[in-house]
Amino acid sequence: MHRFAIGRQTCPAFLVSLVAAALLLWPTLALGADAPPAFTSPPVVQGDAVVGATLTAIAVFTGEPLPTVKYQWRRCPATGGSCGSITGATAATYVVTSADVGFRLGVRVTLKNRVDSINLQSVTTAVVVAVAPPGPTPTPTPTPTPTPTPAPAPSPKLDLTPDPTPASANSFTEPVAPIVDIKARATLLRPFPIVRIRGYFKTGGVRVTLLSVNAPRSSHVAARCVGKGCPVRSVSVASAPARLRAFERFLTAGTVLQVRVTSAGRIGKYVSFRIRAHSAPLRNDLCLMPGKTKPAACPTR
Repeated sequence: MHRFAIGRQTCPAFLVSLVAAALLLWPTLALGADAPPAFTSPPVVQGDAVVGATLTAIAVFTGEPLPTVKYQWRRCPATGGSCGSITGATAATYVVTSADVGFRLGVRVTLKNRVDSINLQSVTTAVVVAVAPPGPTPTPTPTPTPTPTPAPAPSPKLDLTPDPTPASANSFTEPVAPIVDIKARATLLRPFPIVRIRGYFKTGGVRVTLLSVNAPRSSHVAARCVGKGCPVRSVSVASAPARLRAFERFLTAGTVLQVRVTSAGRIGKYVSFRIRAHSAPLRNDLCLMPGKTKPAACPTR
């Protein structure tokens, strides 16, 4: 039988060889751990494009060592074109100002570590609108009552109240505000409603963790879901603020959520979210005129 033995003179040399090999491999292992920065998903902007609202930049990224993050908010033409940087707007949040009215807003996110540096701009918001406080309604001057003229019989009074417009088969059912003279009397809801959505990506869609509406208590909130993956078709809440928990779950790509916030005699808010795979929901913000069910562009003043 053959036995293997390490003599006293052999052991130290063997250990020295192992240590030397480890030291030679260490720089290679350390360098191999570094990775350039990369966006896991494109940056997105959360918040409403309304003067006074706060926008938040959301960026998901990787890199080793962990990259530093820099933000630069940008003001872009409503119809497309080159964007310009907003001086001093370099935080993760940005408060919309009156100077932004008529523009779209976006944010450029820059990632940097010792390996590389990259940047990417988010999709821009809807066109920014101003929310002016409603002016006081003047008290009408009473009309003096004229002396009645004798007449054989009073003339019959005509009922000039218009019939309500019948809803079409595809319309979205919700309480209809009284018909008013929009140009003379309609004003925006104050404060203007803010609709927020939050969640994370999953295979084939997104997992919604928050869908909320912040609006005056007198507002009525109605939400509708369109698509095969809807957990429910519609939700109605009599007053705000409201959290639409029925839709806070996994939604498949292609599903559309429609949120309407209305109040009698006021210009309300309409928001739609189209769920997409591996990307933030596609958002569209419009206004709801009193007495109308079809969304329209919001007034700019």
